[in-house]
Amino acid sequence: MGSLRSKILTSYGLSTGALLIFVAVVIADLNYLKAHILEGQAVNELYSASQKIRREEKNLFLYDNRNDLQQLQEQIKVAETALAQGQRLFAEIAGHNELQQLEQVLNIYSMQLQDYTKLPMELRTNKQEEIRATGHRLSELTQDLNQTQRRILAETTSVAAKTLMVAAVLVIIIGLVSALFTGRRVVRPLVQLENQLDQLAEGDLKTLSQPSNDTEIKSFVFHFNTMLEQLREQQIQLRRHERAAALGVLVSGVAHELNNPLSNISTSVQLLMEDDGSTREDLRKQWLTHIDGETERARRIVRRLLDTVRQPTQHMQLLAADRLVQGAVLLIHRLLPPDKLLHIEDIADNELLVDRERMQQVFINLIKNATHAGANNIWITGKETSWEESKPVNSNNLAGDTIGISQFKHVMLIHVDDDGPGIPADHLPKLFDPFFTTQAGGEGTGLGLYLVEEIINEHSGCITAENRPEGGARFSIWLPLKQTPTMEQE
Repeated sequence: MGSLRSKILTSYGLSTGALLIFVAVVIADLNYLKAHILEGQAVNELYSASQKIRREEKNLFLYDNRNDLQQLQEQIKVAETALAQGQRLFAEIAGHNELQQLEQVLNIYSMQLQDYTKLPMELRTNKQEEIRATGHRLSELTQDLNQTQRRILAETTSVAAKTLMVAAVLVIIIGLVSALFTGRRVVRPLVQLENQLDQLAEGDLKTLSQPSNDTEIKSFVFHFNTMLEQLREQQIQLRRHERAAALGVLVSGVAHELNNPLSNISTSVQLLMEDDGSTREDLRKQWLTHIDGETERARRIVRRLLDTVRQPTQHMQLLAADRLVQGAVLLIHRLLPPDKLLHIEDIADNELLVDRERMQQVFINLIKNATHAGANNIWITGKETSWEESKPVNSNNLAGDTIGISQFKHVMLIHVDDDGPGIPADHLPKLFDPFFTTQAGGEGTGLGLYLVEEIINEHSGCITAENRPEGGARFSIWLPLKQTPTMEQE
């Protein structure tokens, strides 16, 4: 079974091995060049000595100076020493015959010079010609040897440069292979794992799949999926506790809401039971009317509770946003007092996929809520936008399906504004909680805005409440627009 560790070590080993090979080639090339440079130094010393011999020879023949003779003899010894010390090096440059011929010419030149010093002055002229000829031959041989050495050194440098070039190319190729190996076997599984985590965060995946069989990846995927399973179990348990808590809240809310009308009914019934026939008829009718009104109030509370807890069948249809709002306004307009004015302004006609009756109930509840709060003017506006551009900066008061609405690039933003007293800051976080109401005397059930939030959530939308800077309250609703071909292309 493979592992990321072994693959990383393999890639590191390939890169290190390539570097070590390159270093070894460089060292070998340097040693190779050093050897030929040493050969060149020995050849240069021999060639330089032969040139000095020729120069001292010329001075000797011109001036017949004893000092020139000593200098010539010293240069001959230098040439013999250089030739003796560089035998092995010269053998690699020149052939055996050429080297032997050079030794012979140098010996002949030395013996001719010794004979020259023993001859009388009148006999030295002929000897000078022989010495010049031998010296010329010595100069030619050393010059040939020097040129051969230079050519070999040039070829050696070229070979060393090519070797270094080939080694560098091999190192680059091995480095690229190592990088590709690391990218395919190490980086790619991590990138695939990262993409799966992004999809998991967006809700497109339930568990992670294994992008590779590496030990570390398999261990991470196993433990991560185990953690996800544990989180899901905890969420299920949490939902159960939330349902139990909600049921408790519902029961306490029902008891609280029904307690007032039942108490009033009980009081009126007690008065009727205690009546001995002496009570005026109009008072008895008032008590009966009160009983009937409180009974109707209890019936409305029960109906609102049923509308809240049951899941009605949705009848989804495409409907333009302006027609949706206008339909809600027509339903409630006649029920509003004459001093309450509705202003429908600039609502786009983009299509929404909605349950007409449920969504109209949202606007009816919001309008009723505004009039009960004391607003005289209510404005409803709507425009097409995107969630990223229009989402609220402060999400503390945001309710609904935030994940669902974020999946849509194009949304309809509808504002319901009023000129009422506004919403107290401590009430904003609790507006959409069940049974929360600000109306006195038990007039409100506290389920109107809760039902609004439920309906918006059913349509993958969001709602938030805030106070307007110019006064009054604002409810902002985000609903997903029907995706047209142009939107899908975008």
